[in-house]
Amino acid sequence: MSQTPPRTLNELADISNRAGLSLPDPELANAVGFTHFDTSSSDDNVLTVLMTRDDLPRLASQTLVRVKSREDKRDYLGVVVRGPFAEPNAVPANSTMAVGVITHGKKLTYTFEYHGRAEVELLGQEVGGVLQPPRFRPRPQSPVFVLSEEESAKVLGVGGALSLGRVVGYDNMEARLNPRDKAILPRHTGIIGTTGGGKSTTVATLIHRAQLSGIATIVFDVEGEYTHVDKPTDHEAMRELLKQRKQKPEGVKDLHIHHLTGRDSRNPRHPHRHGFSLKFSSLSPYAISEILSMSDAQHERFLRAFDVTKLLLEDFKLFPRNEAERQQVLELDEQDTGYPRMTIDHILDVVNAYTYSLSSEGRTEPRAAAGRRRRTEEDDSDGEDGDSEELPNVPRGLTLLSEFKANVKLVRARVMAQRSTHESSWKTLGNKLQLLKRLKVFDVENTAGVNYDSMLQAGRVSVIDLSNTDSPQLNNLVIADILRGLQEHQEKRYQEAAERDAPVTPVLIIIEEAHEFLSANRIKQMPVLFEQVARIAKRGRKRWLGLVFVTQLPQHLPDEVLALLNNFIIHKITDGAVINRMQKSVGSIDESLWNRVSRLAPGQALVSFSNFTRPLMVAVDPAPVKRLLVD
Repeated sequence: MSQTPPRTLNELADISNRAGLSLPDPELANAVGFTHFDTSSSDDNVLTVLMTRDDLPRLASQTLVRVKSREDKRDYLGVVVRGPFAEPNAVPANSTMAVGVITHGKKLTYTFEYHGRAEVELLGQEVGGVLQPPRFRPRPQSPVFVLSEEESAKVLGVGGALSLGRVVGYDNMEARLNPRDKAILPRHTGIIGTTGGGKSTTVATLIHRAQLSGIATIVFDVEGEYTHVDKPTDHEAMRELLKQRKQKPEGVKDLHIHHLTGRDSRNPRHPHRHGFSLKFSSLSPYAISEILSMSDAQHERFLRAFDVTKLLLEDFKLFPRNEAERQQVLELDEQDTGYPRMTIDHILDVVNAYTYSLSSEGRTEPRAAAGRRRRTEEDDSDGEDGDSEELPNVPRGLTLLSEFKANVKLVRARVMAQRSTHESSWKTLGNKLQLLKRLKVFDVENTAGVNYDSMLQAGRVSVIDLSNTDSPQLNNLVIADILRGLQEHQEKRYQEAAERDAPVTPVLIIIEEAHEFLSANRIKQMPVLFEQVARIAKRGRKRWLGLVFVTQLPQHLPDEVLALLNNFIIHKITDGAVINRMQKSVGSIDESLWNRVSRLAPGQALVSFSNFTRPLMVAVDPAPVKRLLVD
């Protein structure tokens, strides 16, 4: 038998090798699809993935995938941002044949074979187990694999003790964060959405989870919704949702309710209910002017009255009284706080003195007094030493309320030393201050101020019930005053903790109806109030003091406030203009997610936190606590 020629053997070996190369890779059996060719309309960092009809159910929206570009041996991570869609294999989807087959579904059991198509956005390239910005694109026909829930959770950075809810697209993955991480909650949060979208439920859930995590939680509650969160929810639908999530209804363990003196609370029988009054001396004159919407003329007169009142406090030896208090005056920042010992009665006395001095009676009084003195001198020169009464130095038409009434002449002298004009402007200013006084919340006798140390206890929920104030201006005064006090006390506690080398108690402050507190159309007229909030926001990141702004009218929140927020929980928004504005302010959320915001179901939210690799669609957990419905 003749020997096979070497050339033939080489050809057979080559055929054998090629056949071996064409054998299917066992790993490909787990692939959900393959990358498609690019076209002239392809976008950077976005791939088209095609899959078979059988693999289509394996790929859900927002699913994380790994793309293995075998040709250049690079691995990438991505997320499904559009689709998956079903497309026919043989004909275009909009062809007459395809439309005819689909519309005659009652008669025809046949349909065209179809495949799946999805758009995948690249998150990065995996290099040594680390995700880096992608420099290249996966090659065509690169296999695509679905990540397991465990690996997806690790990639998305959703680990931590505080759970917000279940991530949409996964059966068991929860949107979690570390409640003790300074880089998350102290970077401040916005909870945004239209009425009925689930904001209040989200706030109630956040209160419950924050309390369990040992965070001191303070809520400015303008409707009294959260005054019963120490009780389990009695809402049947909420209880059923909790059961589905294998959770149980329960209230928070340590609730304290604070309300203004003379105002009722929506939970009047609560055992830990505290009435408080405001101290006029703690409010910055600039903040008062902004909140009361003073005109430029009124603002100038208010500051003049404020300065005269400071002089009179020293004249009457009320403040400062010693060297230590004089040093305190030198260190005072009136952009941030008021003047010690000053009450609203003190400044009202000065404003009334100005108004009187500019009135017809006040202008004629010095001439009348001079005439009385001349007549008295003439009587004395006649040698008459009868029992005539000493003429008073008190103007007959001026009545003072504070300690200043002990020497009205001195008050008049201080006022006349800093003359002014326009009686009507002083009257308007006096009316605005009288409105404040009639609220009966400033410097009320036998009523304590706000107990900040009580509010800052670990694991305590403090609800400031503003439901019966009936005044947005009063609410804003309360919020501004308490925010400043909380910041001061947290600053002290932070320094004390640092000296002991101990952690400071985390604090979370939730402000409902935030658009009423800092309105976009008034932000230019409220620079001092905004600076106070901005100062808290900046210092809070280090002092573990986080702010949460809640609003159903995000269009009324100024850009300056949105810029302070790094975390967002966005419920349903139907206004396209508002969505566009939010899209510009929150740059970390891709367009595919924004397209869903107007269609979100109640309880669903687009959640973006600084620890998440990317924003997530989340079904927020039902609130286990009782929440009062707003009438």
